[in-house]
This record gives sequence, structure tokens and C-alpha cells, in this order.
Amino acid sequence: MHAGHEALLKKALSSGRRILIGLCTDKFANSLKGSKVHPYEERKRALLNFLGKQAHRAEIFPISDPFGPALTGKSLEAIVVSTETEGRAEELNGKRKRLGLKPLKIISIPLIYAQDLRKISSRRVKAGKISAKGALLKPVRIAVGSTNPTKLAGVKAIAKKVFPKAEIFGVDADSGVSRQPFANETLGGAINRAMEARKKAGADFGVGLESGIFSFYGRHFDVQWCAIYDGENITLGHSMGFEVPPKVVERLRKGKEDMAQVFEEITGIRGIGKRKGAIGYLSGGITERKFMSEQAFLCAIIPRLNSPAYKKRVINQ
Repeated sequence: MHAGHEALLKKALSSGRRILIGLCTDKFANSLKGSKVHPYEERKRALLNFLGKQAHRAEIFPISDPFGPALTGKSLEAIVVSTETEGRAEELNGKRKRLGLKPLKIISIPLIYAQDLRKISSRRVKAGKISAKGALLKPVRIAVGSTNPTKLAGVKAIAKKVFPKAEIFGVDADSGVSRQPFANETLGGAINRAMEARKKAGADFGVGLESGIFSFYGRHFDVQWCAIYDGENITLGHSMGFEVPPKVVERLRKGKEDMAQVFEEITGIRGIGKRKGAIGYLSGGITERKFMSEQAFLCAIIPRLNSPAYKKRVINQ
């Protein structure tokens, strides 16, 4: 039992009606989870313990398929699901219609998120990553798909504000795109880096940062994109863009050099891409590449910051 289950049951109980609760058999649950779950009777006791004095309003029965008696029950009126399983409820109603039965009213509740901005799941509770209420039990591990110090510094600047105890580190990850990407190829590179970094490191989040050239109204801008991958969902964001001189773009289009190489030759600064970058040179030192990584990561994590768990944590602080 975790906070997600509790929210679902509370919503059903709030109807004031008698409710039916399908509890997966051990065989069915193990086939869904891909790992051994607690025995049926143990899970049933936990369920009854949560229901407490309202247990008399609920009927608990074993199910060994996705629909159980909801498929053929004639007296049923509604089904309570999370937004994640809403599609399964719609599939159920389609089957009921074909059987000549009235479709159920679908009552959907939002997913419940843990303090690491990822949904609460039995698997993660069992692994000791979070508590049943969603509290973090281990530091969040963030793998950045690059060992470039400017990218790492940018990610750390924001990530430490969201997850103060986070472990943030760089790993070599292949972008899978051109040496100097243009337009949407840049997004592909960021996503590839994020996914490979998470897989390589076994981290909670993989972060990919990729800079590319984008054209608007005949002019060309360097923009850095960021992808954050948690094993299920990808969120994206990008930095500010600065205009790149036309002659530099001409060289980059030949595909033999990337921006850092071209500006190393122009400025005579070795490793400029791992220092203040082209933007540091073009801005006369006013800003540097690290801030582009910071901006891109911040914009990519914004959708996650709007999860209920983060808002609750901010209020509590």
C-alpha cells in the first residue's frame, strides 16, 4: 500500500456508495510487475487495515485479468482509475458496449508523485528508494551525458536547488547525431545522450545537453537543448540563442568541424568549448556557456516542478 493506492481508494469511498476492490492474484500480480510481490493474503490485510471502519462498505475479491467483474457486472455504475490507467477504463467501456452493457462512468484522479518528482510506485517503495508516502530515502542520482565541465556546472547550479542532496556526475554518452547538429537534429542528440547516460549509470535521471544551429529569418543562432529522462518520460527545454556569424555557419555546414573547433582557430583559445565557449568570446566575457546549460536544464525540469509533490514540498518549506 502506498499513497497512490490510498488516493484511489479515498476517491472511491467519497462517493458514499458500496465499492468493489479487485486485488490481483499472486500469479497475475507477478506477471504484471515482473518481480515477486507480497502474498495475496498479506496485501489483503494491508488493504483492510487502511479501510478500517469503512471496510464494511467494500467487497474485496481476487482478479486474474485486467478487467475482472467490471467487464460483465450489470449493477456497476462507475470505475475509479488514475490518469495513467484511464485508457484501460475506456477500453473496458468499449467491451461493455459490445456486450450490450451500459458503460461505466470513469472517475480519474491525478498520479501521486514522490519528492523526486517521479510517480510513486510499489516497485520503487520495495527497492527502498522512497517511502510509501513518497519521501526520499536515498539521494537522487543524476547522470549527465557529458564530461564537459561547463555542462556539469550548469546542471548542478539548478539541480542542487531542486534536490539539495543529489549526486550529479558526468558520463560519456554518444549523441548519435552529426558533429555539428542543425535544427531538430539537436533535440535528437539531447534525447540520445539523456537515455544513454541514465542506462549506463543506472541513475534516477539521465540528462542530455546538445547545442545546435537554428535558422530564423535568414539568420543563424546557437541554441542549447536539454532532455531529462526518468526511464518513462522525457521533458525538454532550451537555452537562450545567440547569433552566429555567417562565415562560421558556412564552415559548420561542411560537416567537418563543430563550433568549438572553429572558435578555437578564431580565438586561439584551446578547449574553448569546455571553458567559456563561443558565447564567452562573442559577448566579450559578459556571459559564458555554463549559463546556457543552466537555462536549458531549468526549462527542461519546469514540467516536473509542477507536479503535486513539488508544490506540496515548497509549501511545507
